[in-house]
Amino acid sequence: MKPTPLSANGQMPVHRPSDRRPRLDALSAAGIAAFTQLFTAAPETTASDFGRLTGDLVMRSFPATGSRLLGPLMDRPAYFWVGKSFRHVDGGMAFGHNIFRLLGGMRALNFVATVGASSVDGRAAVRLDYDDLRAGRPGPAHRIYDELREIEPGLWLGPSYFKRGAKLTSMGWFALDASIEFDGPL
Repeated sequence: MKPTPLSANGQMPVHRPSDRRPRLDALSAAGIAAFTQLFTAAPETTASDFGRLTGDLVMRSFPATGSRLLGPLMDRPAYFWVGKSFRHVDGGMAFGHNIFRLLGGMRALNFVATVGASSVDGRAAVRLDYDDLRAGRPGPAHRIYDELREIEPGLWLGPSYFKRGAKLTSMGWFALDASIEFDGPL
């Protein structure tokens, strides 16, 4: 996967991911009921694994509620949420943000990614913290907390939560596929 270069004005351009997404389609077909087992069966995330989670990765969301209505919409390549991006600053931390098609392409909802104990089973996973001040001033996503594990090479899966104090409420799952190429600009 090629990292997204900085443009002349310092902004990273948003590119259009390929519409061909066989591994994400297979996850959709497996259904959300299979995701906990896939996540817990995956090996613990190591620093080396975390280092491969870099650049722009295509995302698919799987909602916890309303999946009959929202699921088919989120399965479409034209869905407004394109992916997540990771930029490592050292071996133990990466800055990231979400990538949207909105307004001709937008990067927003910053997070800090580290490896630590998963809220699902206590084993090592990538943790995405949207409330970490190192990612900038927390915005509307500061109550979101995500986790990821690599369930097959380049395919990452994890739960997404709404955080209120120490309590986590499931919002669903999401997957990132590093094997999907990004074409030209949106």
